[in-house]
Amino acid sequence: MTFNDSTRIRVIRAIIGLDSKSFATRLGIAASTLTNWEKGRSAPQLPKRQELAELCQEHGIGFTPSGFPFPITDCMLFKKED
Repeated sequence: MTFNDSTRIRVIRAIIGLDSKSFATRLGIAASTLTNWEKGRSAPQLPKRQELAELCQEHGIGFTPSGFPFPITDCMLFKKED
């Protein structure tokens, strides 16, 4: 299963913990633009995609192979015991 842009953006915003208005302000876009992204009516262009990627990196957000975002701090590293 892969995830569309609208789902990814909603999850990224939830992980960061910002409301719609604050997240839109952080990205330098109108709240209505964010609403359209999150409802799948439109999608971010390349410059905003790059900003989203930087924001994810800044907040320690990784992606599963299917594209679902998650907080890297939630990962558990398993090492082989001797």
